[in-house]
Amino acid sequence: MATVLLVGFALLLLVNVPVSFALAIASLGALVYGGLPVTLVVQKMTASMDSFVLLAVPFFLLSGHLMGRSGIAKDIVDFADSLVGWLRGGLAHANIASGTLMGGMTGSAVAEASSTGGALIPPMIAKGYDAPFTAAVTASASTIAVMIPPSIPMIIFAVVTGVSVGDLFIGGVIPGIIMALALMITSWLLAVRRGYPRGKRPSLGSIGRATRASIWGLFMPLVIIGSIRYGIATPTEASVVAVLYALFVGRYVYRTIAWRDIPSIVQETAVTTGVVMLMIAAASLYGLIVTREQIPQAAAQMIMDITRDPYLVLILILGVYLIAGMFLDLGANVIILVPVLWPLVRSLQIDPVQFGIVTVLGLSIGLITPPVGASLFVTCGIAKTNLLDGSKAVLPFITALILVTLLIIFFPGIATWLPYSAKG
Repeated sequence: MATVLLVGFALLLLVNVPVSFALAIASLGALVYGGLPVTLVVQKMTASMDSFVLLAVPFFLLSGHLMGRSGIAKDIVDFADSLVGWLRGGLAHANIASGTLMGGMTGSAVAEASSTGGALIPPMIAKGYDAPFTAAVTASASTIAVMIPPSIPMIIFAVVTGVSVGDLFIGGVIPGIIMALALMITSWLLAVRRGYPRGKRPSLGSIGRATRASIWGLFMPLVIIGSIRYGIATPTEASVVAVLYALFVGRYVYRTIAWRDIPSIVQETAVTTGVVMLMIAAASLYGLIVTREQIPQAAAQMIMDITRDPYLVLILILGVYLIAGMFLDLGANVIILVPVLWPLVRSLQIDPVQFGIVTVLGLSIGLITPPVGASLFVTCGIAKTNLLDGSKAVLPFITALILVTLLIIFFPGIATWLPYSAKG
């Protein structure tokens, strides 16, 4: 059954079958081959979506669409520019800073790359930045969106493993900030070497005006993190609060969302949610076969034959993530790889929150590595540069993100201190 599953899945991907359908068809073939009842397909797929935690997915996606439609992105970009735009390569730093702030609203790297890229890539090119560099820095900054809460991949990880979504959300805050700093240092080094321009040093008044203009957008991540951090709401309940907040801001503060716009926004959210849910449902069949064939145990034994050191094991896992990220979407990789690796991680007593952060960060690098780097595809399209040049330009940023991941591997407190201190 395992051979039918893995070979069938690989062949389907080679002929460009979408990942969720490839998972479902390969799993169905393996079930039939193994003589198991086909009724398991419906039962397992339905049961996998019967989860209170998964309700957070459509609500966070809806809040992101509402905030995106409200037009708050420009104010966030202006605020970020007022803080860091005066540095050498200022617009690149503003790009990363706004990506960090926007990530707290969208929870999606591709959505963040699209919104920030549309606002900043054209003016960066106009001011003398190379097109491949602008695409690379924007795509790299988008990876922070899956680390700063809310994060859809973290929700998927929590469903697969049973780890607290709240712990993962809070645990992602410090790593997300470190990612931003690492990318800004990389940008500064490249900007100095290439002589990119710096902006004018802002006055306190202009910073104040930019802060006031963007305060509604800046407050949203605080609503999400604060309500979870202090036990006011569960992550699912916080997602509903985020929707109400985003609707209020778009409808009554910015006045850019009319009631007639709501159906189209909900429709966009439903389509995106359907993609995520279908993948989770299809992966449940995959998980059934993986468990039945004892693939996790075999994988664990293979790795433990090499080393039993938790640090080296996590480095090996990171290597697997970097390779897998080149060929599959982040969410699909979480669903496919984590169930296989989870028993090994638990047997070595690796902290589950640390493993979750390493997983999401390690796999997010795949968003900027070809041939399936979704964020890099988006930003190269906006910058009107080819993927090869964009891939070369993104290498220093990939190196920076790998170093951040290694930092979290060797210093787990970066990921675990905040969520566990929240519990006293």
